[in-house]
Amino acid sequence: MPVTVEVSLDEQSMIDYMMHTIYTKGVGVFSIVLGILNIGLVFAFFMRKEYPQMLLFAAFAVIVLLVFPYLLKRNMSKTIKDNKRISTPVTYEFSDEGIVTTTGGKRGKASWKAFKKARSKKRIIMLFDAKKQSIILPVDQLGDHYTQIVDLIFNNMPAPDVRINRLDKKKG
Repeated sequence: MPVTVEVSLDEQSMIDYMMHTIYTKGVGVFSIVLGILNIGLVFAFFMRKEYPQMLLFAAFAVIVLLVFPYLLKRNMSKTIKDNKRISTPVTYEFSDEGIVTTTGGKRGKASWKAFKKARSKKRIIMLFDAKKQSIILPVDQLGDHYTQIVDLIFNNMPAPDVRINRLDKKKG
């Protein structure tokens, strides 16, 4: 039985998606590793009672792990607020055959084989295809269809490629 939902991306959903994209790729992973390395150096200098160096690396860790993500989110927020195209309503029809997408009168269909992975974050579900394009579904806008959509994803995609917490709806 097909499940149809209409969603409009909101600012927070786009920020969640963009932060996920940044921090799962090279530069984002590198910055996380750099932040963890700085934390390790803080402990090393603390054990050696070299407090000035400890404070320096603590400041670096705070900058890399807290300040940079904050600045990224703030800049993304400014960019997204000015973009009218992001909030355009999109209708998705999920079925065992695939996903039909309708935007502004244009329709497209993709079979489940086109999707390579599915992920969830706090407020979004992301479906990625082979071209690294994605469908972003704000969990709050799925309503009562959340469980049906997640079940269709699990039933039609290989289990190792799906990392969606079935309890996300209860959390958010």
